[in-house]
Amino acid sequence: MRLPWIILLLLVFPFPIIAKDIPLPEELEARAFVIYTERYDLWEKSLVVQFSEKRRVLSTMEGFLEVKAVVNHSAHSELWKRVCEEMKTKHEVGGKIYLKKRKEEIAGWLGLEAKELTILGTAADMDNLAVVTKVFKPYTVTALVTAGARTNALRTGLDEGSYLEGERYDGTVNIILLTNARFTDGAIARAIITATEAKTAAFEDLKVPSSYTEGAQATGTGTDNIIIVSGVRGPTVTYSGGHSKIGELIGKAVYEAVMEALYKQNGFKRE
Repeated sequence: MRLPWIILLLLVFPFPIIAKDIPLPEELEARAFVIYTERYDLWEKSLVVQFSEKRRVLSTMEGFLEVKAVVNHSAHSELWKRVCEEMKTKHEVGGKIYLKKRKEEIAGWLGLEAKELTILGTAADMDNLAVVTKVFKPYTVTALVTAGARTNALRTGLDEGSYLEGERYDGTVNIILLTNARFTDGAIARAIITATEAKTAAFEDLKVPSSYTEGAQATGTGTDNIIIVSGVRGPTVTYSGGHSKIGELIGKAVYEAVMEALYKQNGFKRE
């Protein structure tokens, strides 16, 4: 009898790991689940999207990669503060060291090398994850979004910047965008613009204020990130802007997911 994968993990790693499956459309050829653990008696929750073969992805944290899994890792805000202080060195901030360590842990649990995985970080609770799928044959697009905007929402082009470099994750919009379509590198890059426009439209419709300039409308937060994941067997896409059907799907999926995630995390809702 073949043991379930989570039982095998528990046999190898003798500490609590509880997984929650996130249903995804079959045509995406991906499996998503959340791993729950603790560190310093504070919660950690990692959304893992795993593939049976390498996928071409673009991460705004790590660039273009060929990976077998993408991760959105969330942890209690007090945990971020603690690891940022305890793990920092003269050359690296603690948040980056912590994410690197978590990446290596998850890769080990999945039987992968760390280079076969890419990761994002946030303090938004993974229990507030929003998952929205849009379909127009032959295309399928799914956006998986966590979002928080109470502490470092800003209006790009107006608010001043400061060098965060991974030190603050308390307000962050993280987007993982999956599609069955085979994106060219140009289409993957263009999808970031489409998704960002949709995120900003959600911020505007929710009237999320800037945390830095009184009365200003926020366009996002200072630590937002996105991972675009190309498909392997779907139709080829070279353009993913708003005039294309797949661009429309990307925009609608991201918009709805950001709206839902901000409501779940912060209570923002459309008037």
